[in-house]
Amino acid sequence: MIRSKNATLLLSGLLVWGLIHARDKGELTPLLVKGQAYTAPFQAGEILRYEVNWKPLFILPDFKAGEIKFEVGESQHEGRSAYTISMDAVSAGRLEEVANMEVRNRFESIIDRKSFQSYRILKKTRQSKHKRDMLTVFDYRKNSTWLRELDAGSDPPKQLRNQTITGIPGPLNDVISAFYAIRLHRLEPGREYALNLSDNGKVREMRVVAQKREKVETGIGKFDAVKLEAQGGIFFEGRSLRLWYSRDRLRIPVKFEADVKFGTVFGELIQIEAGSIGRGLIRVK
Repeated sequence: MIRSKNATLLLSGLLVWGLIHARDKGELTPLLVKGQAYTAPFQAGEILRYEVNWKPLFILPDFKAGEIKFEVGESQHEGRSAYTISMDAVSAGRLEEVANMEVRNRFESIIDRKSFQSYRILKKTRQSKHKRDMLTVFDYRKNSTWLRELDAGSDPPKQLRNQTITGIPGPLNDVISAFYAIRLHRLEPGREYALNLSDNGKVREMRVVAQKREKVETGIGKFDAVKLEAQGGIFFEGRSLRLWYSRDRLRIPVKFEADVKFGTVFGELIQIEAGSIGRGLIRVK
């Protein structure tokens, strides 16, 4: 049987590609700069859905492990215009049989609409009997981070952590907003990008490297993309993570591959809803 944390790697951590250390290569570009405003290539109403597949180390054929859906909505945070970005990770098919567990995770991140720094993230982890709620709030004026974690499987819920951490080095991304911060930039091969990423109360400087341009085939069409590769990550236990972002004006991740302990996880984009932007502007013919 695969332990609970490994099933988490297969779904919740699959598209968190900002969580990776990379070797120093080329010029380093920060994804977010304090005081700078950015124009997003996405808008409220955008939905991205991915099919997740798993290829075990053994001679077993690959199979569908589940799906991940991202959705962007409008919101407010202390009087400031913001986006709420949600991620739902759901297991399916043989993953539930092999891992003997059901995954129904939901994360919600609130980010500023101009600076794109993260204000808060709520993680609701539901993996069979393992149920956790973790809320992290970033207070830039007080230079502190507040974190509370609950065991949602208890009745009433049991508090596991209630902690205030002093010190914010600059604009922060969480594990969901990092995905969108990467989209703010036109990713050029040979360039290296960095961000301050906060997860579980710890802040690290994370880096990704844009490698080369490639044509990517998905179930909804072909994309002209740039490949990112990173190594030495948190969720992937030092193994390789490869990502492909489209080179159109939306800069959407269309494909991913991750080497994990029990094989390789891979997936592709299966649905785009991009607000008022039609699909014809997204696909590469």
